[in-house]
Amino acid sequence: MNAATLSRDMTRTLEKRIVIFTLLSLTIVVIVNTAFNIESYRRDYRDSLLLRSHSQAKGLRNSIEKVLDLGIPLNEMSGIDERCSVIVNSDPEIGFCLIEDPSGVITFGSELAHKLVQDSVGLSLSDNNNVILDFPGIGEFYTIQQPLTAADGSIAGRIRIGFPASVVADKTDSMIRRSVVVLISAFFFASLLIILFVKRNVIKPVNQLKNVASDIAGGDFNVVVPQLVTRELAELGHSLEEMAASLRERDTEIRQSYLELENSNNQLRELYEKQETTGRELGRSREMYRSLLDNASDAIIVSDEESRIVMINKAAESFFSISRDRAEAMALSDFFALVDVLDGDNLSRQFRNVLHGEALETEIRFVRPSDSLKLVGWAKCSSIVEKRGKRVVQTIVRDVTHEWEVKENLKKSAGELERLNTMKDSFLGVASHELKTPLTVILGYTELLLGDMAPLVGEQALPMIGHINRSAERLSKIVRDMVDVTLLDKQNIRLRCQEVDLKKMIYSVADEVEYFINKRKQKLVLDLSDEAKCLWCDEERINQTLSNLVTNAIKFTPDEGTVTISTRMVEGSHSGTGDDNAPYVEIAIKDTGIGIADKDQLHIFDKFYEVGEIEGHFTAESAFRGKGTGLGLTIAKGFVDLHEGEIWVESAGHDPETCPGSTFYILLPQYERTLQNSDQKVN
Repeated sequence: MNAATLSRDMTRTLEKRIVIFTLLSLTIVVIVNTAFNIESYRRDYRDSLLLRSHSQAKGLRNSIEKVLDLGIPLNEMSGIDERCSVIVNSDPEIGFCLIEDPSGVITFGSELAHKLVQDSVGLSLSDNNNVILDFPGIGEFYTIQQPLTAADGSIAGRIRIGFPASVVADKTDSMIRRSVVVLISAFFFASLLIILFVKRNVIKPVNQLKNVASDIAGGDFNVVVPQLVTRELAELGHSLEEMAASLRERDTEIRQSYLELENSNNQLRELYEKQETTGRELGRSREMYRSLLDNASDAIIVSDEESRIVMINKAAESFFSISRDRAEAMALSDFFALVDVLDGDNLSRQFRNVLHGEALETEIRFVRPSDSLKLVGWAKCSSIVEKRGKRVVQTIVRDVTHEWEVKENLKKSAGELERLNTMKDSFLGVASHELKTPLTVILGYTELLLGDMAPLVGEQALPMIGHINRSAERLSKIVRDMVDVTLLDKQNIRLRCQEVDLKKMIYSVADEVEYFINKRKQKLVLDLSDEAKCLWCDEERINQTLSNLVTNAIKFTPDEGTVTISTRMVEGSHSGTGDDNAPYVEIAIKDTGIGIADKDQLHIFDKFYEVGEIEGHFTAESAFRGKGTGLGLTIAKGFVDLHEGEIWVESAGHDPETCPGSTFYILLPQYERTLQNSDQKVN
């Protein structure tokens, strides 16, 4: 039997199995369902006959009981036989109707009722209360009974109505015949539909997929699966296409791998020929490696898996002051103990961990036995696998004693600088406090002399007293800056924030510097936004900040230059660290001055930092390029930081000839916030 015949037989067998299984399942379902329907129909029909019999018996009982209520005995009534006959004749399914006395003797009844008594010799109907009664020669009857109650409540008799069981059987047989006809017809049409469905949606696609699989098995990987209507078979066809593509790629890879294997075999042959040469060179390289290791400038120690030293070089002998013969074969713990290594036990455990592949860099401190010098070495440990598969630990120790001493000296110097910085801060605090009291006295007396006591002072002395007053005010301002810096360093400034009219505050600053602007023939431009009307801040501190920035702009702008103060509303902070949707007020002080170099822009907010050479320093409130104490910008940044704002500078560089100018920006949150260094808000 060839493959084609076998494939056809398998397909036919599959088709037969599917059809037979489907038809058998359909047949079983239909038969079971029909049987249940027939049985249900039989019960329903029987129950309807019983209900009709009950209804007829109840009507007859009501009529008879009305007569009994008049005191007429049952056996003396007339016309009851005719009434029973009417009930039987009016309903073809009812077989008999009879009335018996309390002892079970039939008193009245239809024709069939009397015949039942004649044919059933010795049978008393009252002796059997079952629903079904079997009468010999006639058959089974479904019967119902209704008791007759006399006027005194006693049982006067019973009414029995029955119908043949054959009526129900005949109806059931008729139902079965119709069901069989319907079943055969449905079975025929269902079989036809199932066969057509199986052939079209199962057998045909299976044959197509079988042909594709046969092509793949024959080595044809460029197959195309036809379009299939069944999703599962379509997915199977798609999988066959993917399998064919995968096999095609694998076949290509196998061919390529074969070529590569052939090339590798040729290379392996060449490598084998070189191996003998390499083996001879390896012996020479091992000796060379040992020579290089022995002559290395750093100390090298090699230990085995049992933490025993297998080799040390000359530098290690000199660094640890121990001979090679004595050190080799010694346990690392004993070696560390011999050279008095600090925390040698812990160091030995760390060396053992290196055997498991961990890298280790650690410090080794010890006292060299030969000269009792305290030395420090920086050890780098790594695990190396030997040719025989054993691991050894190679430790390279570099002498870092000098570097360690330098580091310790730097730590001491840093501590000393910190102490000096603290002393400097303390000096500023003490000096500013001590200068504040006498300056207050000097300013008080000079104002008194220039005011009320001016007539008592000579005209020649008044200008000198005026110079003293201005110098004292200048010195008082410097002392105030020193106090502010000290308080900022100690974070001891409490803000008193309230809602401030921003325009009014900027106009106040402009009035303060108006004298200097006019003196230098400069121009002050105010570009104030209508949106930025109010600001929640400490008015005194922000006023002081703006005054410092505007004064600096005047100093470093040539005569007839321009200083511009502008405001606007922005969303989000400049650095991106704040709330992106929060409203901020941006205040910009721009000048047309000499600008600030890039290197100076990084430090201008540092304490005592002055742009330019210190030798060119001179004090002036408004003179071009005049300088001060170097605290103004530090204080400005401190106050802005306390308000959780930002301050920065932008400048194209420093050039006294072209005057590129500078712009200082202040960014402050517009609305109230819970600030760390603030008192309760002022209403």
